[in-house]
Amino acid sequence: MNYPLIISTASAVIAASAFVLAWLNYRTSRKMPNENKLFEEKFKSYRSVIAALNTAAAVYIECANEFHDLKGSAQTLRKVKDELDGELSKAYYLMEDTVYEQTLVLPDEVLECVDNFFELFAREDFLEETPKAGKTDQFEEQINDRFDEVINAMREDLAFEKLDAGLQKRIGSRRGRTTAAAIEE
Repeated sequence: MNYPLIISTASAVIAASAFVLAWLNYRTSRKMPNENKLFEEKFKSYRSVIAALNTAAAVYIECANEFHDLKGSAQTLRKVKDELDGELSKAYYLMEDTVYEQTLVLPDEVLECVDNFFELFAREDFLEETPKAGKTDQFEEQINDRFDEVINAMREDLAFEKLDAGLQKRIGSRRGRTTAAAIEE
C-alpha cells in the first residue's frame, strides 16, 4: 500500500471539506446582517404605522362621540363641525403620510389590510349625517376588526410565532440547565 498517497488524499479531502464549510459559513454570515437590518427596519416601520392608525381611529371615535353628544343651535353645530373636521383631517393625513413613508418596507399583504382600514374611513362621514345611536359603536367595532387584520398581517410577515417558539426553546433549555445544575449542587 502506498501510505503517503492515502495520507495526502485524506488531507486533500479534509481541506476541501473545510473550504466548503468555510465558504457556506461566509455566505450565511454575509446575509445575516442584511436580514437583521431589514427585520429591524420593518419592525420600526410597523410600529409607526400601528401608532398612526391607532391615533387616527381614536381621534375619529372621540370626535364622533363628541359630535353626537352635542345639542345646540345650527350655528353652534356648524362651528363645532368645522373644528372637528379640522381635527379629523389632521389625524387622517398623519395616518396617510405615515403609511406612505413606510410603503417601501410594507409588503403587499399588509398594504392590502391598510387599504381596507382607509376604505372604512372614507366610507364613514358622521359629520354629514344626523346622529344615530349606536352608529359610533358599530364603526368602532369595524375599525377594531380592520386594526386586528393589519396587526395580524404584520405579525405573519415578521413571523413572530416562529421567533417566539425559538425564544421559548432557548429560555426553556437554559432554565432546564439551571434547574439541573441547582439540583446537583
